Amino acid sequence: MGRLVQARAADVEVLAGVLASAYRDDPVWAWLMPRDREWRLRLLFRGHLAQQIPYGRVWTDDGRRVVCVWAEPGAWKLPTAYLLRNAGTLVRAGRRELPRIGARLLALERRHPMPAHWYVEFLGTRAEAQGAGLGGVVLGGLLERADAEGRPVFLESSNERNLGFYQRLGFVTERRLTFGSGPEMWAMWRHGKRG
Repeated sequence: MGRLVQARAADVEVLAGVLASAYRDDPVWAWLMPRDREWRLRLLFRGHLAQQIPYGRVWTDDGRRVVCVWAEPGAWKLPTAYLLRNAGTLVRAGRRELPRIGARLLALERRHPMPAHWYVEFLGTRAEAQGAGLGGVVLGGLLERADAEGRPVFLESSNERNLGFYQRLGFVTERRLTFGSGPEMWAMWRHGKRG
């Protein structure tokens, strides 16, 4: 098993590769980026991780095989300044699917719940390390913190195959998210427990 560690700036490249590997066969990302997916995901995640690590929002294991990006209550929405700073990366990674990607992100943002909660933005394990419990290690750190505060945790799963994993950690599927086009997703809550 691994040990939970906070990611550093030096980890960006390897962790972007972890997330690109983890989401390579994801149904939603396969629809959003049908060609050159792993390269484009790596580019997208590289920029995102570089922006989130200074805020302490990126966690990994000591072997750098799994990544969890989470946002504290009230900080789930990406600010306009972030989008402007990363516009070039978004255009390069999105290519001609950029309107599709943007539409899905906007749809998710409009449906995002408003009560104060911790938000799991991304959780991914390198493909060859999946099934070893590493996702539970890095997500467990957030769940302990949320429980200590008595706060809920929210996420959207883009892969039905992962629902059982989240349910074993106490998440409940609140609703199935359907869209005008593309694969469905699942909104999941884990309600806080006072420790």
